[in-house]
Amino acid sequence: MNYWTDTANELICGDCLDVMAGMADDSVDVVITDPPYPGLAGGYNRHGLEPNRRPSISVGDEWQASLEWVSHAKRIARLGAIVFCSYHSVVEVALAFGDWRRVALLTWYKRNAAPTGKNVPRFSNEFIWCFARQPGLRWDALKTTVFDIPTLTWASAERVVDREGASVHPTQKPLALMNCLLAVTRPGMIVLDPFMGTGTTGVAAVQAECVFKGIEIDPIYYNISAERITDALRQPRLL
Repeated sequence: MNYWTDTANELICGDCLDVMAGMADDSVDVVITDPPYPGLAGGYNRHGLEPNRRPSISVGDEWQASLEWVSHAKRIARLGAIVFCSYHSVVEVALAFGDWRRVALLTWYKRNAAPTGKNVPRFSNEFIWCFARQPGLRWDALKTTVFDIPTLTWASAERVVDREGASVHPTQKPLALMNCLLAVTRPGMIVLDPFMGTGTTGVAAVQAECVFKGIEIDPIYYNISAERITDALRQPRLL
């Protein structure tokens, strides 16, 4: 298990179910995460706009997505959670968080979403649940429930690509979107992302002057996250 920490922030390469099982109750303030989506069909043989055209996959299918992690998150997060989901799992995610207050269901509108295939519409949005366990998060800092932010293409400057120019992670989120979501926090709050991916939540947390704890099972993504978050910590803070 790889592990990185500075005086406050902490990154762990491992299975989030195992790592979260060892975390203390109420040890973070908020969970903000984009987990693998359960219930996706996957397998669209779509040719996208990237230089290396590849058949599409469903990350949820490949990583055997489930909502088993939610019970750990509810025990660990003191104030609440922000969780991405697809239309397949909007209801299931809401039910999994049970008695937590449903603050809002946000919509991320992706105006430049790629075409799908298999005689289905172009999916130009994703959903984001906001849950409150107790008061403390600045929910009113979310000025809207619809975020019109383009998805990252292969030509996007912040897109992480391999040596051949192909996207490394299929669902990397734009930093602009995560910055909007991190507006609910206050400086010094502890943010946990148990599905860290390429570390965009961590970069946004650092920029919001929060403490970040991230978990990622894939060593390649973990190393990318560690590099991106380390770089973010080196950047001067703006007044």
